[in-house]
Amino acid sequence: MLIKIVIFYYLLLINIGNFLAFGIDKRQARKNKGRIPESTLMSLSILGGAVGGLFAMYIFKHKKKKARFFLTLPILAIFYTVIAILIFL
Repeated sequence: MLIKIVIFYYLLLINIGNFLAFGIDKRQARKNKGRIPESTLMSLSILGGAVGGLFAMYIFKHKKKKARFFLTLPILAIFYTVIAILIFL
């Protein structure tokens, strides 16, 4: 039971973090300031934050034209959603 709680909070925090990272990167892009590397955004997605990243792509209209993101994030989001359903049911 404890492991489910840890997994839940891990996924919650990494998705919030990735969502915020996409938002910060978009804001920095508009201001022509230092950016968050794409490798960091992708790493956060691979580590479990794909759902947050996917929501951020559409809310912030950011990285939607990059094939690396618009192809990979939906697949990762589906994968992590299925894993979460299997763990928590």
